[in-house]
Amino acid sequence: MSAKMLTYQDLRLVAALAREGTPVAASKYLNIHLATLYRRLKELESHPAGPLFKRVRGHYVLSSLGEELAQAAGKMEEQLAVARRRLAGGEEQLQGRVTVTTADSLVPLVTRVMQAFRILHPAIHFELVVTNQFADLARYEAEVAIRPTNTPPETWIGKNVGDFDYGIYTGAGTQEPLFWIDLDSSLSSIPAGRWLAKHVPAEQVVLKVNSMWAAAQAAASGVGKALLPDYLARYLRLQRLQGIDPQLSCPLWLLIHPDLRYTPRVQTFLRFATEMLRKELLVA
Repeated sequence: MSAKMLTYQDLRLVAALAREGTPVAASKYLNIHLATLYRRLKELESHPAGPLFKRVRGHYVLSSLGEELAQAAGKMEEQLAVARRRLAGGEEQLQGRVTVTTADSLVPLVTRVMQAFRILHPAIHFELVVTNQFADLARYEAEVAIRPTNTPPETWIGKNVGDFDYGIYTGAGTQEPLFWIDLDSSLSSIPAGRWLAKHVPAEQVVLKVNSMWAAAQAAASGVGKALLPDYLARYLRLQRLQGIDPQLSCPLWLLIHPDLRYTPRVQTFLRFATEMLRKELLVA
């Protein structure tokens, strides 16, 4: 394969397809049209050096040549991320963008924090990445992560702003329902997912959802009862049916990449968000 014809975007495509496993998922990750991905991949694999992927049961698996290109892409992304973080870390003015990632259940809390912060610092604007998976801070997808977790990554700098409890909730004013709103397999590893799997028989489940926010909205609509964080149930004014073993409580963490520890806008937001979220979690 001619090195002159290979671009950084080509390497990103190979890395994204290797990471995501399918063209559909990779095109979404790269934010390009699926037809564009197929066209660029066809051009890459038309070279005599050999195929970049093997098709195995609908998934794309790297060949030995593809492995080399994916590793090269990873090194370039790391170098670019280092350069970006160093530029960000050298800022002196409290202005610019702060990119935050959080779970869907925390959006009401986090957006209130953002609005309160902007009143004090109007030159700051935010980008919010809502996902139930940790965004890759090392590749600059986010600068601040606000997430419930018992196992924060050791390589990130963070503050535990406090613990929150869970309860069983339904819509305000409704009678106790017979059926449950469950979490699907994508959330089976979180504490609430494990508790539901242990305590709720399948025949008592009327609805499965892939987000805590959807479970809360369904409970608010009277669909059934749901296991929810107390802070989310308070926001939606849900009716508490019963509490849950305090061992299910979970810490809420604010995390940043070490390279951003001296960035004024990130550090100032971190201090502000820590104080405000601690007050929110203490609300009875």
